[in-house]
Amino acid sequence: MNEGVINIAMYVTYGLLAIAALSAIIFSLVHMFGNIRKAVPTFIGIGILLAIILVSYATATSEPYENATPTVSQWVGGGINTTFFLIGLGLLSAIFTEVSKYFR
Repeated sequence: MNEGVINIAMYVTYGLLAIAALSAIIFSLVHMFGNIRKAVPTFIGIGILLAIILVSYATATSEPYENATPTVSQWVGGGINTTFFLIGLGLLSAIFTEVSKYFR
């Protein structure tokens, strides 16, 4: 098979993937802002997640890792802190759910 045909097919695939991703984002935003009262819990959840990320970034150390600048190291540390916090939050919510079943 000719490499030119494969290259063209790859570009068409990239284009269709971009169109699909953009349409999914745009239609979900249109639906969200079209029904703003139902979207308030989503906005609260996004705000809480952003607050967790900002606190994790602020508490991360900027001590440089190997082959990384201090800024990159702080972002990596913030990502690790965020991951640990969210895993702990998930475990606590699972434990709370199981324990609360016994008291119903």
